[in-house]
Amino acid sequence: MNRSTTLIQATLLALTLTFAGIAGCSDDNGGNGAGGDAADATTSPDTGADSIEADTAEGDTGGADATDPADVEDTAADDTLVADTLEPTDTVIADTTPPIPDPDVVVDLANTCSAEGGKRNIYDIQNPECFDHISPEPTASPGFYVELTGVVVSAVFSDTFFVQELAGGPYSGIAVYAHGEPTSGLEVGDIVDVTGYYTEYFENSQIYLEEVTVKSAGTPPAPYFIEYPAWIQTNGPIPELFEGVLVTVTNVETVHTRPDCPNDYGEFAITDNLRVDDMGIHWTAHLGDEFSSITGPLNYSFGNFKIEPRGEADLAATEIGAAASVSKCIASECRAPLNAAVTHRVIINEIMPDPYGGDMNQEWFELYNPESEPINVNGWQIRDCGDQALELAGPNLTIPGRGYLVIGMSTNTATNGGVPVDLGYGGGFYLPNTLGAILLYDSTATGATLVDNTRYSAFEPWTAFQAGRSIERIRATGDGTSETNWKAGTASFGTGDNRGTPGKRNSAAQ
Repeated sequence: MNRSTTLIQATLLALTLTFAGIAGCSDDNGGNGAGGDAADATTSPDTGADSIEADTAEGDTGGADATDPADVEDTAADDTLVADTLEPTDTVIADTTPPIPDPDVVVDLANTCSAEGGKRNIYDIQNPECFDHISPEPTASPGFYVELTGVVVSAVFSDTFFVQELAGGPYSGIAVYAHGEPTSGLEVGDIVDVTGYYTEYFENSQIYLEEVTVKSAGTPPAPYFIEYPAWIQTNGPIPELFEGVLVTVTNVETVHTRPDCPNDYGEFAITDNLRVDDMGIHWTAHLGDEFSSITGPLNYSFGNFKIEPRGEADLAATEIGAAASVSKCIASECRAPLNAAVTHRVIINEIMPDPYGGDMNQEWFELYNPESEPINVNGWQIRDCGDQALELAGPNLTIPGRGYLVIGMSTNTATNGGVPVDLGYGGGFYLPNTLGAILLYDSTATGATLVDNTRYSAFEPWTAFQAGRSIERIRATGDGTSETNWKAGTASFGTGDNRGTPGKRNSAAQ
């Protein structure tokens, strides 16, 4: 990714360059171990497909990443800010913290870039100074066809894996989006050949996978030690150099549990405001959490660089903060509590937050009219637990008795996977890929009556959430916020490999 080539060039010229990857604190792809007891009960595996091909701007902007903070207990009695306020003092205390030094990281062009006109490697893709860097960088499908030979797998997630050159160092890594292609046999440390199409997808460097071939099992790569987290945070001097590279930071602590406050996208911020994401594992962050190290590939999504830990071992926690020590922006964490009264005149019946393929165009959700008489929802409103709001407006918004209304990002069946969308919202709304909420209000009534209230999650105890499958409501008038009232869709529809029943009776319905 080359958001600011000029800035990078200036930075590189100003730095003293060394090219030494220093081994970090993790030598596997997660699992039990380094996190120890400190990680117990605060982590859960991410079984959803938090794919690199994330939705639209997160508002994560993440999603497009997620907006269901309702599970965080609000202990404030009023609108007093908790943990995010600055108490006024009569004395200004001098900041004696020493300044963070300039990075001493440099790039060895002669020993990383391929020979001019030769076969491209990852350095050529990522480093704008390489002779055969692809310019202009492709931003639209299908992208630029590339063949990578003998690269090592550094991380494997549900629908994305990361590879890097064996020599490591700056510009050595890249994400590979599998888009449903089988990757279950991949292991961290495998030496592989990869073919696919390189694109800058929303400024994220990735390869759209065509084929991956495992050549041999190998040794998991050592993470590159980053001395100061500030160097690779979003506004730091060198995050571009390490996009896609396995990195580690040490002796850090949580400084914000919800950096996208009031939204919650499953991320938290550590020392120097470096973000940590939940592509591989969900960490319930508390102010006061301390880590001897945090390891993972550095990813870019929704406008921010973030580390993606692969498992518990990558989150080496040494201290867990108090349960109530969370960052809050408002006293009420969601406009509709989990137990809020609803009318159920219309039901949020089915949700497809993480489809295969072009995620942005193929998201949708379905409303169902459980009554025998038609209901016109023109003027009603869809909300989430953050600040998203979508007014339902149009000429054909009457739902027949026992009928359905499908609402999605695109009405074009040629690009939305064949979903029969009745009302398209374009970029006016999005469904996060990990945690989300959909609230339905009758705004034509006095006080905007809450008609239905739903949640979904890619984390335990939810089991219905799976990439490429909708979540279907089991009992129409049952609790829409409970994981026990949703199942994964199983029926084929449209033109792709997604599963669900848009505009039809749920396969899970009772």
